[in-house]
Amino acid sequence: MEQAKPMRKKGEINSGKPPEVIHLQEVDILRGRLMRGDDRTDKKELRTSPRIPLDCRLFFSSTELVEADATLLDLSSTGCAAESETTVRIDMSLDLWIFSPNYNWRMHIDHAVVRWVRGQVFGVEFLNLRPVQRKRLRQLVEKFRAQ
Repeated sequence: MEQAKPMRKKGEINSGKPPEVIHLQEVDILRGRLMRGDDRTDKKELRTSPRIPLDCRLFFSSTELVEADATLLDLSSTGCAAESETTVRIDMSLDLWIFSPNYNWRMHIDHAVVRWVRGQVFGVEFLNLRPVQRKRLRQLVEKFRAQ
């Protein structure tokens, strides 16, 4: 007896390509949505400030891992989205170091929490920012928005 093929869900990629290629396509699709601010996959996420698309380096650490790197996809005064080969989990506390593409500035966020994870892309909320950090973040967001 021949087994029935499982039904494909709406929006599911079925190209006959290997799973790792499909995964990369899904990451590219998600990255595009994040860059446009179009995140239809998670209605619970409520953004309190505008996100600015960036291409910066992000280094992060936690009690569970020594140090890892990521590509910062976007930044706001309350959080960011990043892509990394290092696995993170929801509610993981992180220390972050954000570096500009040419490394002429950097910023340290000493308390951030992972709020969502989709593949290698994750969203982080900045918590307990000091007034000087909050001011610097606002300035950076405004600077990049003007470019």
